[in-house]
Amino acid sequence: MDNEKNKQMNAEMSAALFSERERFEMLFAEHWKKVAVAGVLIALVTALAFMAWSFANRTATRAAHAFADAADIPALEKALAENKGKKGTLAARRRLVQLYVDAKKYDEAKKTLKLIAADPEADSELRGSAAVTEALILELQGKNKEAAAAFAKTAKDANFSVTVRLEAAAAAGRLLAPVDPDGAAAVLEQAAKLSAATQRANQALDAVKELKLALDNGELGPKPKAKAKKAK
Repeated sequence: MDNEKNKQMNAEMSAALFSERERFEMLFAEHWKKVAVAGVLIALVTALAFMAWSFANRTATRAAHAFADAADIPALEKALAENKGKKGTLAARRRLVQLYVDAKKYDEAKKTLKLIAADPEADSELRGSAAVTEALILELQGKNKEAAAAFAKTAKDANFSVTVRLEAAAAAGRLLAPVDPDGAAAVLEQAAKLSAATQRANQALDAVKELKLALDNGELGPKPKAKAKKAK
């Protein structure tokens, strides 16, 4: 009896499987053109995506080589003009700034720093570094008043990292101390309240505190005016 049941079940399963296969064959026969077209489209999209990736990769590689091979200002300017927006642009511009400064082309260096700061790929650290470098260039040009103002502005900007702000504050305090001790004291006191979390930031904070102490002791020029004590 069991054998009869097993035979019947096997026959039903075979019939079911066969009917499913027949249905699939009929469906494929009816829609084979659509299936074929879909397969071609998938292959085409895959091929186009690979071609786009390969082109982008080759373009990025060519740009990287062009930036690396540029040994002087004209070559690097040309490489940047021919590879706008390519990977490595920021690093190439930073190197161009250094070349401009070495050649005492300060105005060109400042223009390039503004391009770096405006680049959407630049993070807050890089933008802050660009601001500090621009202020240093002003100092190199002998424009100490403008440089001090630029350093002080960067020191107060909460969009920049603590390290950048502390280094800018120290530079502002150094420049302001001989001519505006009260202004120097204000910048240094505000910076001294910042919390440093890295070795570089701690070093900058130490410099700020040392400058503040030297300023208060009259070692950097006139002492800042003593603050009036608040009435109780």
